[in-house]
Amino acid sequence: MLKSICYKSQVKPTLSILEFESLFNQTQTSNDKSNITGVLVKSKDIFFQIIEGDVATIDSLFEKIKKDNRHSDIIELLNKPISQLSFKAFDTGYTLIDDIDELYGLQIYITDLQNNHFENSTLFLKIIEDLLTTD
Repeated sequence: MLKSICYKSQVKPTLSILEFESLFNQTQTSNDKSNITGVLVKSKDIFFQIIEGDVATIDSLFEKIKKDNRHSDIIELLNKPISQLSFKAFDTGYTLIDDIDELYGLQIYITDLQNNHFENSTLFLKIIEDLLTTD
């Protein structure tokens, strides 16, 4: 059975570029090994992440995420079973979005998911639109 968890959080103000690159590399390597797909967005001081995969794996990962001191104020936006992976075909299976053009690219991708009636696409699109309009 598959599951998706989506959350946003406050980036630690002192997180350096090197720490952020390390976080992304660690996330991508670990998630690839565990067959986890998703997307990580950093917009100014906000992390937005969608993770999806096997239920036990996703639950375990989210517990680790909640204890990670590189961010705080985690708000769980979605935590539910899914019938298929939404981000399996999104680039390499796990992608960092770090500028506005890539964020618009993600919005287009999610709109396509919505047009094809993928689960959770409406919620993901709303969150991405909120990030795009954050000042």
